[in-house]
Amino acid sequence: MFLRNCWYMTGWSTDFSADAIVACTLLAEAIVVYRKADGVLAALEDRCCHRLAPLSVGRREGDDIRCMYHGLKFAPDGRCVEIPGQDRVPSSIRVRSYPIVEKHGGAWIWMGAPQKADEALIPPISGPDDPEWALVSSHLDIEASAGLVCDNLLDLSHAPFVHANTFGAGDQKVLKVMTRAESSPQLTELERGVHIERWHLNRASNPYNGAQPSDDWVINEFLAPGIFILRTRCYGQGVNQRTGEGKPTEEPILARCTCQMVTPLTARKTRLFFNFGPWSKEAENRNTYFNIGATAFREDKAIIEAQQCSIDRSPGRSMRMLAMDRPVARYNEILKRLLAADEAVPDHT
Repeated sequence: MFLRNCWYMTGWSTDFSADAIVACTLLAEAIVVYRKADGVLAALEDRCCHRLAPLSVGRREGDDIRCMYHGLKFAPDGRCVEIPGQDRVPSSIRVRSYPIVEKHGGAWIWMGAPQKADEALIPPISGPDDPEWALVSSHLDIEASAGLVCDNLLDLSHAPFVHANTFGAGDQKVLKVMTRAESSPQLTELERGVHIERWHLNRASNPYNGAQPSDDWVINEFLAPGIFILRTRCYGQGVNQRTGEGKPTEEPILARCTCQMVTPLTARKTRLFFNFGPWSKEAENRNTYFNIGATAFREDKAIIEAQQCSIDRSPGRSMRMLAMDRPVARYNEILKRLLAADEAVPDHT
């Protein structure tokens, strides 16, 4: 079951050129996205209501799209505005339109009841246009359910093992620091997600700055429907002793950010939109940071796809939850509440 009354990322803004007609799949629904003459995006059901041919193989005519099977033409709001050889266009001849908004350098589609679409619910990610960070953006397709991808992002205790050669850089002392920190993070429940903080204290080395030791303050939020925002600030060792508890007051020696957006394409295929990079004062190293992150996310892809295959082979087997799964359990309780609220809303079409 998919959460519908929320915003899903369907692409980075750069994925939609001025004259393109882009076919997308979200929540097993076929959607076509294009820019109108004023540059604003429009999103329609990718299926002509006449003979069900895809509009994505149609033709742009101004702000409209013409189906190239029998020539019906549809406006950005889904109304059919022309039927060749027929003067009257019945009001029932239309396709579904979707609210779509560009923000933070990405395109977000509301998949639920249109009257519920609230732009305030677009997750507050850092995008490529955020001046604080120097981020490189991409995406990765994962042959697994979105739920497994979300679980992976909620439970960072996997990092010392799945990412031993990337985020841990193969250093056993660093891996022990990460394992200790991720075993008991500080978790706060939010209205639509969770906020998590932890310290990676006495880290002997860092893949981003060579052998320089640090104390890393790692903060992330995970928000519905599958938005992971993580910012790490690295300080000289002993920062807590110098500044006391709470937020450090001294300048970090480096900082990095990643935002990852989980978009279900189908029940067993997920697109992970992501960015990764350092703070803007180290912008010249953005590709180095990004390459480390992208390699790590491919490590996630490999283990999640293997996990999905294992689950599919034995669908009756249940998972055994451990203490490290507390963020997963808390978020899934929130998701269950949001899904119940979804079901109370009239037909989303």
